Amino acid sequence: MQSYKCVVYDQENKRKVIHLDLEYEEEALKFAKENNLKVSSIKKKRSIFNFSQKLKNKELKILCKEIGILFESGCEITRLLEVLEAQASKKLKPVLKRILREIESGNSITESFKNTSAFSRFFISLVYAGEVSSNLDQVMYRLSEYYDKEAKLKSKIISISIYPTILAFVTVGSVLSILLFIMPKYEAIYLANNIDIPAITRGMLFVSNFIRNNYIAILLVSFTLLIISAYVVKNNQELRKELHKLFLRLPKIGELMLLNLTNKFSKSLYILIKSGVEIVNAIDISAKVIDKRYIYDMICIANDSIKEGNNIGVSLSKINLFPELFITMVTIGESTGRLEETLDTINKFYENEIDEKVEIGTKYLENGIILIMGLIVSATVVSMVIPMFNTISSF
Repeated sequence: MQSYKCVVYDQENKRKVIHLDLEYEEEALKFAKENNLKVSSIKKKRSIFNFSQKLKNKELKILCKEIGILFESGCEITRLLEVLEAQASKKLKPVLKRILREIESGNSITESFKNTSAFSRFFISLVYAGEVSSNLDQVMYRLSEYYDKEAKLKSKIISISIYPTILAFVTVGSVLSILLFIMPKYEAIYLANNIDIPAITRGMLFVSNFIRNNYIAILLVSFTLLIISAYVVKNNQELRKELHKLFLRLPKIGELMLLNLTNKFSKSLYILIKSGVEIVNAIDISAKVIDKRYIYDMICIANDSIKEGNNIGVSLSKINLFPELFITMVTIGESTGRLEETLDTINKFYENEIDEKVEIGTKYLENGIILIMGLIVSATVVSMVIPMFNTISSF
């Protein structure tokens, strides 16, 4: 379901604003017609957080595989969609129903997929390439393989990140437990025995008292700042571009991000070119697959250079974005007329490279979190026992 804000006029020409929860915009028009309302505007409601309606990689992997198999077996498109809809998930069923309805209305396969708003431009472009070349089954197999690799990479990154995340939460939980429950008891002992409290311990006691006395305000301020930050980042393109630039400059993290975006760009470019999409269109679509405005703008500059007749490798090198190895391989592939094969080789190399970088980076992250956790807990414990040692040593 999607929420829509509709501005309408009734039979007496009075303006009204109504809010409807519907699957498609056309249903809002149907509602207005049934209730004798004249529609002025229809807008989707936007939330602070952008929950995408696009299908997930795993869903797309399975869907593309099934469509490819049915097409290859000679199944007609409407029958194919009916078969898939009958056994589809709750999320996928309305999407397939909409595609079927669009095709039965006379739209092309490409237009029908596009009108659902559930598929990326990359997906739609490949469907178009497959439709005009009567090679849609093979295109669907390539898409299935692409989304399978994307899903596996994402799943691997998430699984590897679980342990460091748990360590981080344990660290924060341990420190808060000490500050909230243990420090007050030690403070009572210090005061009862007139123990001289050193600066480090006074600092810890101040933090402990501040959190205990103001925890509601701290939670409210933190939540408010989180909401405001999410809203500002979501609605400020320039800020997002600057953040992307900053992340790419970070040591190790920026290197891994660059490898990942190069891999995504290269994989999508390979599939598009292999499916018959013109090079300038393939580069433009591949840039949007990365879904970073700063990256897209940079690649568009290179694409404009290609449109002017410059070589692909030279044009991509001018924007100083991609690794030197990628530029070299593209230049070689272009000069030898074997760009497809070269991109396929690049893809395999970067997939292995990302796997290795992620594993090594995770180990460093785990060790770093353990070290920080040990230092924080140790500093907290030491600050509690120093007054005791000072008192004992004074006798």
